[in-house]
Order: sequence, then structure tokens, then C-alpha cells
Amino acid sequence: VMIRYRDVRACMIVAFIAFFAMAPIGSTGAAAGKLKVAAALPGIITDKAWNQSAYEGLKMIEKQMGAQIAYTERVAQPDQAEVLSDYARRGFDLIFAHGGEFDAAGKQVAAKFPKTKFVIDNGTNTGPNLADLQINHFQVAFLGGFVAGKMTKTDRIAVVAAEKFKAIEDLIAGYSQGAKYANPRVEVFVTFTGDWDNVGKGKEAALAHIAKGADVVMPILDHALVGVVDAIKEKNVYGVGYVADQLDLAPKNILTSVMENMSVAIFRMAKSVDAGKFEGKNNVIGLEAPQVARLGTYNSIVPQDIRRQVEDVKKLLISKTIVQK
Repeated sequence: VMIRYRDVRACMIVAFIAFFAMAPIGSTGAAAGKLKVAAALPGIITDKAWNQSAYEGLKMIEKQMGAQIAYTERVAQPDQAEVLSDYARRGFDLIFAHGGEFDAAGKQVAAKFPKTKFVIDNGTNTGPNLADLQINHFQVAFLGGFVAGKMTKTDRIAVVAAEKFKAIEDLIAGYSQGAKYANPRVEVFVTFTGDWDNVGKGKEAALAHIAKGADVVMPILDHALVGVVDAIKEKNVYGVGYVADQLDLAPKNILTSVMENMSVAIFRMAKSVDAGKFEGKNNVIGLEAPQVARLGTYNSIVPQDIRRQVEDVKKLLISKTIVQK
């Protein structure tokens, strides 16, 4: 069973109706022995990136566990606490706040609903009923940066991101450190647009970096990545995808993708809750779990020698021989 809310207003209306429609029979979800799982998303489920990964995780939970799922798209910062609280009031067992920008709201709401389990994806806060879930951003981004550092012809690469918080800083650190490990001459340009979904801003930022000589651009964005992809195709430079395997978005330009398969991580978390094994702790998954964190499909233009070097570097990252500076 899936419940979908396009925006916060719809979410509130449905909650109001559900409150007055409560009945002792015909109920679904936890009352019928099914896990109820919800997610608050900052963007849209068709962004081919961060938000879509959460949606796919929910669908896995629904299909493989028989759970009731629900989600709300485009949750703005002022609405975060109310959206999370509404799901808790309606008896959802596990609520994902999908992004580090939910950190403060997640901590606040978790304290008010101690019987509900909350997970902040890319968060930093924990508590008895609050965990954070994230990929080891540094490790997987290091590999993407390594490829970029090897493939750049100008010794200039770039990142276009939206907001600045710890998970994003770790990604940029990994990408930059990996590029310089591959090529000490590399210069890394970084821009924060302030908007995860604005395609125009994403493209404008990418074009500005390309104008300064960057010939590999990595978007750390949601739907706005479409603008970055447009820019790299228009100017015929390289790109490195993020979250999903994005080679198909620009088959002539994307070198590989920094894949963070949050759908699998989210599914695993739901399984642990269903088994009564939830822990309010930091959950970090790295390159040791390739079904979650890895590089995506290589473009045929990436030489086999570079691919072999990536495998060697991966071993150094897993063994912690290479760590974040």
C-alpha cells in the first residue's frame, strides 16, 4: 500500500480526513501487523538522483516486506518538522528524513515522538529513537575524483552543489583529494547554487566553470543536475555522475558515476527495524559494500589502465590507508 503526497497542503488534508475516518475495523499498516514507513523528501521522485533513490528504496520495502509506505515531495525547510510530526501522529513506525538539511528538524521531532523510529539520511544527530544513515561519501567520491584527475586535459575540474553541510563537504573533499591524488596539478572549482532543483542555476554554474577551463564537472544536485548535463553536452566536456548510474544521460560525456545506492541502504534499515534491531547510531556504509557504494558504468573512453588503478585505490580506501585530510 502506498500513500503519496505531492505537497505539504495535501499531506495536511489527508491527515485531517484520516483522523475523522478512524475505525476499529478495516485498518491497514501497523494495526494489521505491517510495518508503516514514510519519507520526507526535499525534491521530486523523478530527479534521477537523490530523491529518486529514496523512492526506489520505499518501493523495495513495499514489494519485499509488504509494508505500507508514504512519502511527501518538495518538503521546504519551514515545513520539515510538521511533515515529520504528521507521519508520527498517524502511526508510522519508521520515518526517513531524506537529507542533511533535515538534521535539526529530525532531532526536534524525534524527541517528541519517542515510540517512532526516525532516520536522517546524511544526518549527524542520534538518539534513542534517532539514527543517521549515510554512505562514506569521501571514499566513493575519491574514486570519482581520481577518474576526473586522470581524464582532465586542462588540469581544471569542477563541482556544482546546492547547499553546504557535512555530507556535501565530505563529497567535495573526496572528489578533490582523489583528483589531486591522481594528478597533483589539478585545480578544483566549487560553486553552491542554493537550489537543488533549479535547472537554470545548475547550467549557469556549470557553464561558468567551463568558461574558466574546467573540462570535468560533477553535479551534487537533485533535478538541477539536468542543467549541468545540458552544459557539459553543449560544451562537449566531461562529467561525473552522482548517486545513480548516469552514463545514459550523456553517453559521450559522462566518464562514470559516484554511485550511492541509498535505496538499498534504506531497505536495509527498514529490515533492521522490522527485526527489532534498530539502534540510534551513526550508520555509515563504504566501499566495502559495493551494492551500496561504488563507481558506476565506465564510459568506453576511460582507458583500462585507469580502471585498474581505480581498483588499486579502492583497496587503499577500504583498508583506511587513504583517509580524509
